[in-house]
Amino acid sequence: MAKKKPSLKSTVSKTSTHNNPAGRKRISKKDLPKKEAGQVGFLLETLIQSSPDALLIVGPDGKVIRYNNKFTALLTVNSGVALISEKDIIAQLKNYVPSYLLQKIESENGPNFSCMEDVEFSHPDVKYIQCQIQPMQDASGNYAGKLWVIRDRTDLVQNQKSVEHASRDIEKRKFDFEKKSQDLGKAYREVEELNKSVTEANRLKSEFLSNMSHELRTPLNSILALSSILLARMDGDLNEEQEKQLKIIEKSGKNLLRLINDILDLSKIDSGRMDIFNSEYAVHDFAESLRMTIMPMLKETDLEFKIDVQEGIDIHSSDENKLKQILLNLISNAIKFTHKGSVTLLVKRTKFDDVLEYSVTDTGIGIEPSNFETIFDPFRQLDGSATRKYGGTGLGLAVTKKLVDLLGGKIWVESEPGKGSAFKFILPAKLRGTTSSVLSDTEIAGMISKEKKPTEFSDEKEFQLDPNKKTIMVVDDDNEFLYVMKKYISEGNYQIIPVQDGEAAVRTAIKYNPDVITLDIMMPKKDGWEILQELKRTPQTKDTPVAIISMIDNKKLGYSLGTADYIVKPVIQDMLLKRLNKLSEERGLKKILIVDDDLSQAELVEEILESDDFVSEVATSGEMAIQLAKRKPYDLVILDLLMPQIDGFAVLKNLQNDPLTEKMPVLILTGKLLTQEDQKKLTGRHYYVFQKSMFSREKLLEQIHVILQKDTQRI
Repeated sequence: MAKKKPSLKSTVSKTSTHNNPAGRKRISKKDLPKKEAGQVGFLLETLIQSSPDALLIVGPDGKVIRYNNKFTALLTVNSGVALISEKDIIAQLKNYVPSYLLQKIESENGPNFSCMEDVEFSHPDVKYIQCQIQPMQDASGNYAGKLWVIRDRTDLVQNQKSVEHASRDIEKRKFDFEKKSQDLGKAYREVEELNKSVTEANRLKSEFLSNMSHELRTPLNSILALSSILLARMDGDLNEEQEKQLKIIEKSGKNLLRLINDILDLSKIDSGRMDIFNSEYAVHDFAESLRMTIMPMLKETDLEFKIDVQEGIDIHSSDENKLKQILLNLISNAIKFTHKGSVTLLVKRTKFDDVLEYSVTDTGIGIEPSNFETIFDPFRQLDGSATRKYGGTGLGLAVTKKLVDLLGGKIWVESEPGKGSAFKFILPAKLRGTTSSVLSDTEIAGMISKEKKPTEFSDEKEFQLDPNKKTIMVVDDDNEFLYVMKKYISEGNYQIIPVQDGEAAVRTAIKYNPDVITLDIMMPKKDGWEILQELKRTPQTKDTPVAIISMIDNKKLGYSLGTADYIVKPVIQDMLLKRLNKLSEERGLKKILIVDDDLSQAELVEEILESDDFVSEVATSGEMAIQLAKRKPYDLVILDLLMPQIDGFAVLKNLQNDPLTEKMPVLILTGKLLTQEDQKKLTGRHYYVFQKSMFSREKLLEQIHVILQKDTQRI
């Protein structure tokens, strides 16, 4: 019968001092008292068992002295397996560690052998270990055995591998990123080059449109003006056929002018240069003004035009001129495509109080649903036959949609072929928040880069003036426009001095001292901006009212340079005579300085003033207001009290202490509740208070007219 191997428990009890720590003479002091030795053994045992590492102590003879439970669990040692010697340990490890480590331990084993290796470990829970073997010495320095420490490195190694994997992944991503960055850099450079090309193309397009607009609109303005003169029978009567022909000329000219304006509007909107000027308007009055404009279009038709404004709608705010342009486009389209029945303008509220819905409905030919998506595209026509029958270029609806979008609205169409169409759009209320943009030097240069036509009126000519008539000096190099102006003002109590050379304008003004000067911007040698500034610097002409009459719409720049009025060509006779009369009687329009740090509020007041033919300028700080008031003679200052740094009271005090401004009337436009102390500061015959809580267009203008009237009487 084979001899039974000793169990692990019996092995430990026989070959170690596990149950008798004081008996371990080789690793304890010989003279240690028995009680103290027991305590040391207990502490040592506790230390060994509590270690997170697997520990094994081998004696100098290669016999196993002690190992902890962590070691047993790590090697999955069964209770029937005896670990008596170091060879048993190595045999047990063959199932777990690489063979090269065991060969190294077996071949190099000895009193001085030590090693520390990180190796893989074949265990369900432990995948990587650090195996450390260290020789031990007793108190005398003699070899006392070995200490095996097997440390679980699974988490550390896996974390390291994860870090390495992540690092490789980062490196790969970095490489990919750098490659993409290089590709993006290349693409960006290509886009930059394309942008330069597009910018240059846009510049050339703007320059072309500016030149084209001038070259087309100049003769068109002359055609329309001369047609108007002939139809008014200023040079004699017309027979029926002549009147019919002139009306055709006038109608065709207006259609062509509308086309040019549509093209320019599209260009302005696409380039972001179309400005919006929002203000409050009375919806009923606005609708009735549309009726007056539409009525001439209906003369040659049997159509009925209806306006239906929902009850309760009163005041709305938007860009009134742009809204009028939108509705005129839609209504004129409806008239064109409707043979019988009616065209109706309906205005109603939506579920939002500040959003209105406008709709233009007709009983015309209608539109196929398949065309709904494309009808607002530029130059889009429903079909060729419609183009031949009704005319048009397909720009009207494109401009209309872009204007609606610009005002923050949305437009759509509802239609059924043969039954009519309804173009509808919603329009939210908007507060004013934009200002006019100044034309670029390129555009202005493009407009004025034209050959000078032979002058028909000599600047050196001596004029025999009638002292009983008012004198208008017209500065314009266009012979046709000078002829039209002469015809237009001949019916009033005026006489004209034509000037076609910009360099002669100031000299002629000094010589004849006209009551009013009209000035074109596009002049040879010296443009209108230069002439205007020179007129305002010259003592003999600085007080003469100047009205700019030009195709360039840049009122902000004109008013900032001192013009008294600004009229965009083409000119209507009645409007021209009215403006000239006001300028000549008052020696210029009233100039008002608006002082308010709230730009939207200041621009709203500015819009109201301009609608009543006042010239206004805005100062957004107290310091700016003081500088402007000392530099220019304003007829009135509209002042807000609550401003940062230099407030309204400080501005008033500064104006009071300066002889140039002490008598300047001031209208305090404020939302501040005035205390008794505030009211004391505002006492004086030149100061007037207008609370913002009472603000409305009519009340503000009424108050301004009262102040100016009092100031005139006092003077």
